[in-house]
Amino acid sequence: MVPKSLHIITLNIPYPPDYGGIIDSYYRIKSLTEAGTEIHLHSFEYGRQHSEVLESLCKSVDYYPRNTSFIKNMSLKPYTVASRDSEKLLHNLLKDDCPILFDGLHTTYYLDHPSLSGRLKTVRVHNIEHQYYSTLARFEMNPFKKLYFGFESLKLRQYEKILDKADILLTVSDSDQEYFEGRYHNAELIPSFHPCEHVESQEGKGDFIVYHGDLSVNENAIVAEYLISKIFSKLPYKCVIAGKSPSSHLKAKATAFKNISIIPDPGNDQMSGLIKDAQINLLFTISANGLKLKVLIALFSGRHCLVNSNILKGSMLGPACQIEDSADGIIEKIHQLMKQPFTEQMIAEREKMLEAYSNNFNVNRLLRLIFPGNSNSH
Repeated sequence: MVPKSLHIITLNIPYPPDYGGIIDSYYRIKSLTEAGTEIHLHSFEYGRQHSEVLESLCKSVDYYPRNTSFIKNMSLKPYTVASRDSEKLLHNLLKDDCPILFDGLHTTYYLDHPSLSGRLKTVRVHNIEHQYYSTLARFEMNPFKKLYFGFESLKLRQYEKILDKADILLTVSDSDQEYFEGRYHNAELIPSFHPCEHVESQEGKGDFIVYHGDLSVNENAIVAEYLISKIFSKLPYKCVIAGKSPSSHLKAKATAFKNISIIPDPGNDQMSGLIKDAQINLLFTISANGLKLKVLIALFSGRHCLVNSNILKGSMLGPACQIEDSADGIIEKIHQLMKQPFTEQMIAEREKMLEAYSNNFNVNRLLRLIFPGNSNSH
């Protein structure tokens, strides 16, 4: 049988898979390759190295410099999109007539290009971008960045209508599915791909609580500060905050308390070890955007998962988590969960709840959408 071929355009080089959308991109590529699909990968370069791992997974990999010149900020298109145009990319897409997957609204510069009009075009929408940028603007302290995020949000709201030109939109959460299906009538819910093949949660008890996130993102830094002052500092247990680029201000806040430690820039193995060994993965967000991939990873590999309701908005993961919103409620729940061993029965229940979030399940759904009548389960 002739292998199925697919072009995928990513907003950055999807290796190493160390943050949200890039994790989804990498594990989707890996799952598609394992299912027998030939991937022609097109990646914009943005502060990441070319990857031999991707080159061994894919049939071909092409890299394109991102045009970050000031003039791109003047475009009516959002800067995130305008800075990702490349005639070389268009030329490479036109070498055959295979379907194209635009991975993120950022990559859709050529979505409505007339020379691609006969192709099957799919867009992975990682979240509702204009809402996400509006949230970034809300929490940004730097006035120039705040202005940039605000303008970008307005441009993204206007630009989003291009999604009408896609044959299929792949959404990550129930609330995103409702939003995009209501506007464009071409949306399919396929949750994020992730590193866990199956539930790896361990029985027994851990002796610490972990919060993890990209600490260079303002919203996550604000959450970490809130957890230190309102929750962790009031507990007798060991509390760990792990993530990329914590500020010296955040580190200073944590070192004031003996039971709180910050692990800056943990590697993949160290991070997955923290998630697995903790008694509680405490996950908390101020805004509800897309599917929070870290919840999925914590459920597949951690023990108790204690979250606030915002982080679950638009997902069906509620029954697998403990949900509390107030600081007092979270503290009370932590005291209960620290005493409660994670059992074999809890693991079995979690496996059942997470079936529809497995990569194997979702790659077969994706193949049926992109290659209708021509996909085999693997």
